[in-house]
Amino acid sequence: MESNQKFLDFAESLKLVRKTRIEDFIEDKNIDDIYTDLLPNNGIINKLNLPRTTVLVGRKGTGKSTIFQKSQKDLIANKKCISIYIDVKSLFDNSTPEIPEQAKDISVDYHKYLLYSNLVKEIILETRNRLDDFVKGSIFKKILGFDHAQILDLNYELDAIEESINDVIKNVDISLIQTFKRVDESSVNNSKNIDLKLSEKPSLSAGAKSSSLNSAKSEFEQTLIKYLDIKKCLISNLIRIRDILNISHLYIFLDDYSEIDEEAQKIFMDWFIAPLENLSEDFVKFKIAAYPHRFYYGKLDNAKIDEISLDFFDAFYTFEKKANISKMETLALDYTKRLINKRLAIFFPDNNWARFFDIEDDKLFDLLFSVSFNIPRKIGYILSYCYESCLIHNKKITKTAIENAAQRYYTDVVLKYFLVNQFVSRPFADKISNEHQYDLLNKIIERQKVNSSPVNRSTVKGKPTNHFTINKSISSLLDNLELNGFVTTYNNIVNNSNSNDLTVIYSLDYGLCKRHGLNFSRAYNDSYLKYFTHSRFNMNVLITDYFNQTQIIKCDNGHEFPYEMLDNLKMFKMKCPHCLEEGIISICEVTVSNIHIKEQLESIEKSRYKDFTFYEFQILDYLCTVGKAVSLETVSNALDKSPKTVRSTVGKLIVKGFIKQDIEVSRELKKEYHTITSKGEKFVKAVLDLIKKMEEKSKAANNI
Repeated sequence: MESNQKFLDFAESLKLVRKTRIEDFIEDKNIDDIYTDLLPNNGIINKLNLPRTTVLVGRKGTGKSTIFQKSQKDLIANKKCISIYIDVKSLFDNSTPEIPEQAKDISVDYHKYLLYSNLVKEIILETRNRLDDFVKGSIFKKILGFDHAQILDLNYELDAIEESINDVIKNVDISLIQTFKRVDESSVNNSKNIDLKLSEKPSLSAGAKSSSLNSAKSEFEQTLIKYLDIKKCLISNLIRIRDILNISHLYIFLDDYSEIDEEAQKIFMDWFIAPLENLSEDFVKFKIAAYPHRFYYGKLDNAKIDEISLDFFDAFYTFEKKANISKMETLALDYTKRLINKRLAIFFPDNNWARFFDIEDDKLFDLLFSVSFNIPRKIGYILSYCYESCLIHNKKITKTAIENAAQRYYTDVVLKYFLVNQFVSRPFADKISNEHQYDLLNKIIERQKVNSSPVNRSTVKGKPTNHFTINKSISSLLDNLELNGFVTTYNNIVNNSNSNDLTVIYSLDYGLCKRHGLNFSRAYNDSYLKYFTHSRFNMNVLITDYFNQTQIIKCDNGHEFPYEMLDNLKMFKMKCPHCLEEGIISICEVTVSNIHIKEQLESIEKSRYKDFTFYEFQILDYLCTVGKAVSLETVSNALDKSPKTVRSTVGKLIVKGFIKQDIEVSRELKKEYHTITSKGEKFVKAVLDLIKKMEEKSKAANNI
């Protein structure tokens, strides 16, 4: 029993999130004991530790926070630098200012700019506070050793930062409120004139709204330019701190950067990151954790920053005339082995872990790579599920158990949250609704079922159908599905007819394949690679036809264009040609053309998600799944949310009657424990039933 618990701790340790540490599972162990570099010879961490601003790119669960922990520990040993850590998403979630009384009657569109100005303040104060913590820390004193006069000088500079930014943001907010009130009052006074124009020319309606929003954005930027001198209120102080401490670099680690929206990133980048990177005399260097396609570069000089990818294809692929997929897989599989073996050695130092599995070591590692594509957190989930399905019943973990766990991960984690989460992370450039993305995915799945049917002959055993190909030029249409774990880029190959035209090979998720009865395989040799690129697996026509049928391009003034004109419009920065003829500049965007799907989505949002957030559903779903009272700390670790955010959200759910505190357990353990109520369980069931109906409806439509 005790050894089974050890296995569970081992699996859970692979799910380390944010600042959760291995010390929580094993005493006398730290990040050095468990860190496993994705590349040979510590290729990732050595590059990250260089004194350069670095963007660490990877999907959820690829280990960005763990790598940051390792890098920070390495840098502590360097007496000539300081490193501080900022959880950007938590900072953003908790930076909403209290709206002043005189601003409450201003339109909601303007409130977000008050939030953004407060975000700038919170960013700078967080940097100041982390520096203060570092100065006061015993490790810092031990390493550098500074006298009383130096401490006074440091405190003076830190206090100056806080005083300066508070004054700046106070002026910014006052100016914004005054400006926005004038704009609102002007809009009211002119409303009658606007209505008259509307009756003559309906297209002005959207234009007026767009103009108002652009005006608000412009006023915000001009106000920041007027009042915020980042060099004066932060950079100069940091440089004086550098001189007092006689250090070379300040490393600022920004975790979960891509969890905030694009507009917030622009403020973050333009008013904090880029100025510090460009104006701090090479003192400040950033280490930024980002998702693919969710990073705003702004004024960062690409020649002065490094970008490191953790996703399978980008991490191991080097382009050659003939892509060496076998070498890529060898490197990737080697990482899986090193990751698992190193972690097992900590939890099972006597090397007696093999008794948990009814599968040979090499086949186990190969299978774990297939089900995860080297995402450590995903491996942790799958092995944790295997603990529940096998070990607690005194059964060994089999190949089938791992496959079933992969299917459960797909259903419970990937699919559920993509369909339910209105705040799901999506590429900034993606304008395609999640409903259409999911509908497209189902069409690809149905096509693959046909490809695996007996009518299609093949010399490859099992006729695997987890792979498909599309031209590189349209691969961005699948960025959202890849970011959220449905597909993974597997390889790039040269199109024989055009050496400049690349074809992308994608692999469907292993659990998805298991759920839909599709055989999964990797390209173990050239015959498999040739099989994967067979013309029947090419989805170019299917994908382009789908988007031409379900998506249109529409400008602010209502002019519509077929989706196939997207590339032509991009050449003119998406400006509407009809509006240009009338002397109007209007920007086109991709939008939904299927009215039925749009109406269905709006109906779901009104009936199920009104005044309800995804974070609230996520907590309810977790409590419903565990089926017992748990602490706020447990919820925070399980859902990768900050304790402050979890506590605030749980409080709202208690008020709504979806969660209650378990008084008896809380008293016994002297800590707050909460459980889901029957009302909460009914809500979760209703949402999950809705997802099921959406799936069935989509399948039925595809079978017509």
